[in-house]
Amino acid sequence: MNRKAGLAAILLSCAAAQSLQFEVAAIRPSTAAPGSGTSFETFEGGRVRITNEPVKLLIRVAFQLQNSQIVGGPAWLDSEPYDIEAKAGLREKPGPEQLSPMMRNLLEDRFHLKFHREKREMNAFALVVASGGSKLQPAAENEVNGMKTSTARDTSQLMATATSMRLLASYVGNRLGRIVVDQTGLSGVYDFKVEWAPDQATDSSAPSLVTALREQLGLKVESQKVPLEILVIDRIDRPE
Repeated sequence: MNRKAGLAAILLSCAAAQSLQFEVAAIRPSTAAPGSGTSFETFEGGRVRITNEPVKLLIRVAFQLQNSQIVGGPAWLDSEPYDIEAKAGLREKPGPEQLSPMMRNLLEDRFHLKFHREKREMNAFALVVASGGSKLQPAAENEVNGMKTSTARDTSQLMATATSMRLLASYVGNRLGRIVVDQTGLSGVYDFKVEWAPDQATDSSAPSLVTALREQLGLKVESQKVPLEILVIDRIDRPE
């Protein structure tokens, strides 16, 4: 590809990303009780419903990063959850490639997000298949992707449908507070349930998240050090 064609491709890609945005989005502070479940659901017709999630989640989706790769910004990014109902001009259910630019446009428009990127070497975990093999069930054809977390006093539960290992690695990383990269070699999407003891539980009979992944899904995490992209938040406001 020559330089002129490459520049044209970049401009076309940027224009396509810019055009992917929500036609309407209602953003409200969540009134759910502390410890209530959270959800991020997508539907046909380009609809998205987010329940009781912090703004940090929106940033993760927009840039396909984990919490540990996002630095700066006010404390309320983690502590103030929101409910969001949004719709894009799509006939189908939006996938990760469409959600990313739509969520970025939403953050820049409604939250006035400003940022820059850096490269840093960080301690990380790798998500790999345990020695006994994976216990994951492949999702049915045309099944809808979804991840829903619920938390009781002594047990947290993740119910996932049509979910990739990259998404699971990101979820686990956000729970552990450390980068987790997918090195399972599993390229499909899967249905699974995993239950573990919440961090605050003192008398739970459930295992830790790391143990639950190994025992219930046949996956484990291993330590390593890798160069990773970091998103530095320069400005963000509460939504208009």
